[in-house]
Amino acid sequence: MKKNPFVKVLPKSFLFLMVFFLSCQKNWDEPPVYTGPDETANFTIGALRLMHFPGNFEKITEDRFIEGIVVADDQSDNFYKSVLIQDSTGAITLRLDGFGLYADYPVGRKLLVKLKGLWLGDYGNMLQLGIGVDRSNQVYPELLPIPKPLFGRYLVPKSLQNSLAPVKVTIADLSDSLQGCLIELANMEFTPNDTAKPFADAVNQVSVNRTVKSCDGQSIYLRTSGFARFAGIKTPRGNGRITAIYSVFNTAKQLIIRDTSDLQMTGLRCTGTQAKQIFSEDFEHSTPGIPIQIAGWKNLPETGDVYYSGKSFNGNNYAEISAFATGKPTVISWLVLPRIDLNNSTDEVLFFDSKDGFDNGGDLQLLVSSNYDGSEAPWKARWTNLKPVFSKGSVSGIAANWVSSGKISLKGLSGKVSLAFRYEAADPIEIPLKKTTLFQLDNIRILGN
Repeated sequence: MKKNPFVKVLPKSFLFLMVFFLSCQKNWDEPPVYTGPDETANFTIGALRLMHFPGNFEKITEDRFIEGIVVADDQSDNFYKSVLIQDSTGAITLRLDGFGLYADYPVGRKLLVKLKGLWLGDYGNMLQLGIGVDRSNQVYPELLPIPKPLFGRYLVPKSLQNSLAPVKVTIADLSDSLQGCLIELANMEFTPNDTAKPFADAVNQVSVNRTVKSCDGQSIYLRTSGFARFAGIKTPRGNGRITAIYSVFNTAKQLIIRDTSDLQMTGLRCTGTQAKQIFSEDFEHSTPGIPIQIAGWKNLPETGDVYYSGKSFNGNNYAEISAFATGKPTVISWLVLPRIDLNNSTDEVLFFDSKDGFDNGGDLQLLVSSNYDGSEAPWKARWTNLKPVFSKGSVSGIAANWVSSGKISLKGLSGKVSLAFRYEAADPIEIPLKKTTLFQLDNIRILGN
């Protein structure tokens, strides 16, 4: 038998090595990450803070461990290359040379820090923990952040989603023992000059201090980085609660928020006891018997050619609409208020009074739109029903008393908005199909802070 000239005979020794290699090759699982012994804290953050002398640098040479909950991270970019941890005795800043730290050390994570080999220092009197000291500038030596390859040597991540309630304080209570701590201040508002202003300069990425004050007149800075993701958002107009990290820069006390959700400021400002009136109309200057004609208003029939008219009873003027005796199979009419500017107020509420008469199914709605352009066709815009309380059920005559709409919140709206009363009725020949309910409107008011 002839040998195939294209087959090459391999040496026996090579075949043996191949068989040995293949027989030893296995699919190994990834080895578990070694975390070492389960260390626990043997030192407090408060005790660690006492080791530092302002303006100095101290190297930690003993095997000491602290453990705290992360109360601030870099997710919104308002904290740069750092996380802050807090225990029951205090808080401290960890300088870490990395980005996206929140992926491994998010707010709520319990974190153990091995202190041996780390250094204490401060920046503007704000205490920090780092890996060493850069003395290249003898006048301004600098604490160095822990390099990312060394995170695992000094940081031991533990459980997630731990809650830590902020310390409730007043501005007068703020002291060095609260540096880096998560605190809460009540009855706070931005000063008029810093209300509805961007938190920082997002265009030039410059940090900005805004002043917030309490109702008793105390004030403090709220500092925001120009790199913060919310830098371009405007500060709230109302009064309320601030949750923040307490910080200092030299002798200046300041607050740093983690995100805008740390501000719950929707209440009335403490600069006044009552809300201000943004809009009011009582129809006293309307002419009874003719369609409503008020500057800035739109009185427009969509279908049926029926208008809201001025009416008067016992010396009180009001607006009225009804499809009765019109003979129109479909009636849709709009009474649109002038555009309301909500840019300079907050917590707005709308009120009005209404009466109904001869109720047989006609409908009245209060609608709001942010894209109505003021044209003669409001029905082409997008509108949302605000669902106020209307007078209803007066079948045999007109209601004896005015019914209040209740407080209609405009709180979720901003910018310039339009409000409209939309009437829908019908007066066909067939009596069972008639829906000609009469409605009267009066005392429309919008109040805000």
